[in-house]
Amino acid sequence: MGSVTVRNRRKNMDDMPEDKRRSKGEATRMALLEAALVLFGERGFEGTSTRDIAGLAGCNQGLISFHFGGKEGLYDAARTVIFDNLGSIVRPMTHRLEEALSAETDAATLCGILQAEITSILTSFIRKQHHQSWFLLLRRSLHVGDEKTRELHSALFLPLLDVIGRILAKAGPAEDSALKAFLLVDMAFSILRDYPMFAAISPARDAEADARDLVGMLFRGILSR
Repeated sequence: MGSVTVRNRRKNMDDMPEDKRRSKGEATRMALLEAALVLFGERGFEGTSTRDIAGLAGCNQGLISFHFGGKEGLYDAARTVIFDNLGSIVRPMTHRLEEALSAETDAATLCGILQAEITSILTSFIRKQHHQSWFLLLRRSLHVGDEKTRELHSALFLPLLDVIGRILAKAGPAEDSALKAFLLVDMAFSILRDYPMFAAISPARDAEADARDLVGMLFRGILSR
């Protein structure tokens, strides 16, 4: 009886139009990716099994090999999703800050532009829930010395840190501007990582107002030093 059921399911798939099969396969692939992002973020690569990922995704475990070639391929794909999404935000922001700096804008205006950029990013991400697993996964990967993650992270964030440091150097002592830039970016991403936990115990919070207030606190603290 079981083999008949399997044959019938295979026949149903064979009879399904190609575009529907493709969309079903893509939905499965995305479900596996989303589950992997959550579990790799929470438990790390070694602490996550393909069975757990498939279970969370509601898929057959063998589909991980079919779509990604195995656990390592799925991890690479999850990491690519994170850096593609972050890159679509960080690179344009870096470019806009470079343009503002090259226009010889005064220090106060530059700091206002920088504050508005960071507030915009926090406001955008803070509305979402899935981003928390992204930053957990990145921190875990960097902590264990994952070389590929380190390369991608450096290529994306070093230009941003550089331009932020040059902006802050115009507003205060240049010798500690690199440290201030690092502190600002690190604290901003810590807020993104941890805010959902705060929101869970304070459900009536206005996330967008909190983002503005938190960035304001960061800037006041950094620029006062």
